[in-house]
Amino acid sequence: MSNLIVQRPDNIFSLFASLNNLNGVGEKKLKLLEKKIGPYLINLLFYLPLGSIDRFKNTSLKTIQHNEIITCELEVLEVNIPPYNYRKKVNVSKIITFGLNNESNVRLDIIYFGQNTQYLKNIYQVGKKIIVSGKFESFNGLGQIVHPDYVFPIKDKYKIPKIENIYSLFEGINQKFISKILKESLKKIPEIPEWLSQRTLKDNQFVDWKTSINKLHSPDDISNNQLDSIFRKRLALDELIANQLSMLMLKNKISKVKIKSSEINSKLVIDFYKIIPFQLTQNQEKVINEIKEDINTNSTMVRMLQGDVGSGKTIVALISMLHAISDGSQAVLLVPTEILAIQHYNSIKNLTKTMNLEINLLLGESRHVGSKKNRLETIEKIKSGVSQIIIGTHALFSKKIEYRNLSLAVIDEQHRFGVKQRLEITEKGQNVDVLVMTATPIPRSLALTAYGDMNISSIKEKPIGRIPIKTYVMPHSKLEDVLLSIRRAISKGDLVYWVCPLIEESEGLDLVAVNERYEFLKNYFGNLQISLVHGKQNQDEREKSIEEFKIGKSKILVATTVIEVGVDIPDATIMVIECAERFGLAQIHQLRGRVGRSSKQSSCILLYKSQLTPVAHSRLKILKETDDGFEIAENDLILRGPGEILGSKQSGNIDFKFVDLHIHGDLISLARKEAEYLLETDTEFKKINVLLSIFENNESIKLLKGG
Repeated sequence: MSNLIVQRPDNIFSLFASLNNLNGVGEKKLKLLEKKIGPYLINLLFYLPLGSIDRFKNTSLKTIQHNEIITCELEVLEVNIPPYNYRKKVNVSKIITFGLNNESNVRLDIIYFGQNTQYLKNIYQVGKKIIVSGKFESFNGLGQIVHPDYVFPIKDKYKIPKIENIYSLFEGINQKFISKILKESLKKIPEIPEWLSQRTLKDNQFVDWKTSINKLHSPDDISNNQLDSIFRKRLALDELIANQLSMLMLKNKISKVKIKSSEINSKLVIDFYKIIPFQLTQNQEKVINEIKEDINTNSTMVRMLQGDVGSGKTIVALISMLHAISDGSQAVLLVPTEILAIQHYNSIKNLTKTMNLEINLLLGESRHVGSKKNRLETIEKIKSGVSQIIIGTHALFSKKIEYRNLSLAVIDEQHRFGVKQRLEITEKGQNVDVLVMTATPIPRSLALTAYGDMNISSIKEKPIGRIPIKTYVMPHSKLEDVLLSIRRAISKGDLVYWVCPLIEESEGLDLVAVNERYEFLKNYFGNLQISLVHGKQNQDEREKSIEEFKIGKSKILVATTVIEVGVDIPDATIMVIECAERFGLAQIHQLRGRVGRSSKQSSCILLYKSQLTPVAHSRLKILKETDDGFEIAENDLILRGPGEILGSKQSGNIDFKFVDLHIHGDLISLARKEAEYLLETDTEFKKINVLLSIFENNESIKLLKGG
C-alpha cells in the first residue's frame, strides 16, 4: 500500500504553483505572502476569511448607526481638495455630499488624509452622482466616511460586491490585494476526482470540493463562511478524512501479526499483587485487563492510556510490563526527561525490591548514572536479554542499542514524542506492543483525530485515600496573606511549589520572573532554604535543587513550568501559580497535580496580576470549581484549540485549517467511515493521493513511504 504513495499527482500540480504566478505578486509581495500564508496556491486557498460583510445591508443615511457599513447613492455638492502641503505632509480633503431620492436633505462628508489630489479630482466633481461604500462614522453631529472602500459612478454600482470577505491582514498586504489574488487563484483550481461517497454527498447536500472552496472565497450569502454552512462542513469533512486516512494507514503499518502464547504466564503479576502497598481502583483494574487482552492477541497493540493527574498510570504501566515479560520478553519505559526517568527507575525498583527482576536505567552517554563502564554493561544486558525492564530517555531507541526480545514499549508523556519516535522504538523488536500514556486528558473529538490509530483507555478515578485539592483564586494584592499562610504551613513541615511564567523580566510584559521571585522569597523568609529550577540551568543544577526540595532541605521550590511533568514529592502540599491568567487550563491543572499526592490536605493558589478579562475570569472559575481533568480538557479545547493542547509545533500533531472540533466533532465518525471506504475502493490510490496531498499530510506520506 505505501509503495503507491510516491509523488504528488500530476492533476493537482497547479495547486502547488508558486504565488508569484499571480498578477501583482512580485518578489517583495511574494516574501510577505510566503512568510504569513505559505508559498503555494493551495496555501492561499486555505487562508480563510475572518468573516463576511453584506455591503448592501444598510443603504439608508437616516437609519445608519456609528461604525456600520453603508452603501449609498449620493450627489456631490462641494469639493474641498487643498493643494499638497509639503510642511504639514498630510492633506485633509473633504467632499460634501447629500443623499439622493428621499434622502436629499441628509448630508454625508467623505474625508481623505494625504490622498493623491488628482485621483480625488477625477472621481469627485460637483453635481456628479456616485455610489459609495464604507464605514459610517458620526463626528461632531455629522455623518462621514473616512477613505471609503468603494466609489463608483452609479451606473457602475454592480462593481461593488454584495457580500465581501474580511481577511486577517499584515504589513504590505491590504484587503483589496488579498481579494484580487484570491479571485485569480480560484480560476486556477483544476478539476479533481470526487472522493466522497455518493451517499454522503446526497445525505448532506454537499457540493464538490472545488465549488465549496469557491463559495468560501467568493460568497453569494453572508452565511457561506459560517462554521455550520454546508460548504465549510464539506471542507471540514475532507480534512478529517485526510486525517483519518493517515491514522488508518499508520495503524496498518504498525500493526503486525505476532506469535504469542494463548495465555501469558501471570506468576510475576500475581507475585506483584501480593506486595502492592495500596489497593488499585476499579478503573486501574479495568485498564490493566484491556492491556492484558491486547498483549495476548495475535496482532500488535497500539493503545493510549490517558489518566488525570495523579490517577496512578505508572502502576498500570508496571503491571503491563510484568505481563509482557512473563514469557521471557523485554519491556521499555520511554520518558521525555532524565529527571523523570530516574524518578520512575527508583520508584519501580522500590516497588519490586522483593522480586527477582533485572531493571535497568539507560540515559544518554553524557548523562548516564554511573561510569562509562556501567553504561556499557547495561547495554550488554539489554542485548543479551538479561535486562527485563529498561527505563530511559531517547537513548532507548538509538542505533547503538540492540534488544534481544523487545515485546512492549511504554511511552510516558506521549505528547513529548512524535509519530517518528513511536515507530523507531517499535522497530527495535519484531512485534512490539505499544502503550502510550498521557497525564493530560484529551477530549474525545481530539483523541479521535490525533490518535485515531490507537485504542484508548481512560483512568478517571483518583487513588483511594486521596483528598481533593482546594483551589483559591486571588489577586496579586493579597500576596502578603499568601506569604503568611505559607509560613504557617512550613512550620508544620509542609513544602511549597512556587511557579512563575518567565525566567527573566521581560520589557513590556507584566509578568513575574522566576529569578526575581526567588530573590524576593529568599529575603522575605530569611533563614529558610529556597531552591530554584528553570530550563536555562544545566541538568545537574536542576537535579540538585529538586533533590534538596524532595528531602526537605529546602522548603520552597521556585520554578518555571519545567516541574509540570514528573516531579513527585508527597510532602509538597501548596502550589502557588503566579499570573495564572496567562496559562492554559490543562497546564494549570497539570501543575496543580504536583500537590495532593499524600493523605494531607493540599492547596493550590492561583494569583492573577492584572484586571481579569471575562474570558480569563471564567477560565479561573472553572479551575476553582472542578478538579476533573476531563472536563477541564473539554473547556481547554474550546478556548485554545487542538494545536496548543497537543503541542503541534513540537511533535508534528494536527493543526486544522477548516475543522473546529467543537463544531465539527460529530463529523469524525463519518470521516472514519469515508476513509475506510476509500481504502477499500480506491485500490490504486488515485483519490487518496489527491486528498492527502491537498491537505499536505506530508509527514504521514513520508512515514508510509519509509517502509
